[in-house]
Amino acid sequence: MSTPSTAANDSSLKRNMPTLLILIVSGALIYALPYFRYYYYDAFVKLFNINNTQMGALGSAFGGTAIIGYMCGGFFADRWPTRYLLTISLVATGLLGYLLLTYPPYPVVLGIHLALGITSIVTFWSALVKAIRSLANSDEQGRAFGLFEGGRGIVNMVQSAIILSLFGYLASKFSDKTALSAIITVYSTICLLLGLLVFTMYKDPAVRGGEKIELSKKVFEKEVFLKVAKMPTTWLCTIIIFTSYSTIISYFYITPYATLVFGTSAVFAAAMGYFSQYCRPVGCFVSGFMADKMGSSKMLTLLFVIMTVGLVALVTMPGKPSMVWMLLVFCAAIYASMYGIQSLHFAILEEGDYPLSVTGAATAIITPLGYSTEMIMPIIAGICLDSYKGAAGYKVFFSILIALSVTGFVTSLIWQYVTREKRALLKAQKLQKKEAAAAASV
Repeated sequence: MSTPSTAANDSSLKRNMPTLLILIVSGALIYALPYFRYYYYDAFVKLFNINNTQMGALGSAFGGTAIIGYMCGGFFADRWPTRYLLTISLVATGLLGYLLLTYPPYPVVLGIHLALGITSIVTFWSALVKAIRSLANSDEQGRAFGLFEGGRGIVNMVQSAIILSLFGYLASKFSDKTALSAIITVYSTICLLLGLLVFTMYKDPAVRGGEKIELSKKVFEKEVFLKVAKMPTTWLCTIIIFTSYSTIISYFYITPYATLVFGTSAVFAAAMGYFSQYCRPVGCFVSGFMADKMGSSKMLTLLFVIMTVGLVALVTMPGKPSMVWMLLVFCAAIYASMYGIQSLHFAILEEGDYPLSVTGAATAIITPLGYSTEMIMPIIAGICLDSYKGAAGYKVFFSILIALSVTGFVTSLIWQYVTREKRALLKAQKLQKKEAAAAASV
């Protein structure tokens, strides 16, 4: 990272844009190896000679490690240089991918997925959040995380299309094994190259916004952890993530609901699912830039309103084929707002008055609890669909999402009240910066 300038109108984010781009690609593609098996399920099961239960166990191994990793990773992020953590994570993930190319016996494949949970979560995620925060000034956090989340969506759209084409071509010309090996090789090689690029381009800041950045010398700094745990914003942020991420991991239930209630074709319903990925960059980019203008938490509140309205419309709209286009409009509102909220999950830490040096301690609490909904909501959805037949089951489940969205809205209002002094200070600093820039240009 380049050295911070003292110029009042200096944009840290603009200077660090090349580094941000590398982190965006890294933040998307490091998860390709743990998840690609879902997209090529049949080929993976056949070529690795495993059954469906064993395939499911791979996901459980990675997911279980990830939940623990979100907590442990926060402590690593505050204790070791971000540059080294990100580099080691990417390189190790790439090497694990190459190990998959040997098509080892199942216990080894299981061990690889456990290890991927370490390399892509434990040593990577909290360090990545800290890195994104460090690239931008306090008044650029919304843009930084908006560009990051939106950029990840674009990278995933592009790479999945290219990889799918590659798999289809090689499978038809040669064999499924050649095609799957090519995919693993591409993803593994990219991770190695990204590791080298991150090591070359990212530099841990010594100072940020007048704050001296120092790494903790203790394995576990109890005082810092307790201080963060006692901050009400820590728990408010956890609730915000939990309530919004519940919709993010459940939106695909809209697809079967549309088929059942609105009589859409399977192809149209599937297209609705893909449509979410096109709404993602729009929601993230717009939310990020607007957040820096009006305040991250104010934008967050507005997005919760939009998401709630979209979900309410989803439940109350009459199930007529003629209403399908209206359904698309409200789905677009849901998709754009939920990803917009996701882009601000960590941008609001600036308003919460978290120094960069305690980012890891904050994410050690916030992330595992906030993302725990990934284990909870699928079970709730299953119970709803089994307990209530037909459309009623979906409507009950969507009503739960509405209640969570309203909870998120109320929580964001409380957040604004609790952080009013810090937000006023940030607003004053931003105004001073503009006035200094205007004076300098005269």
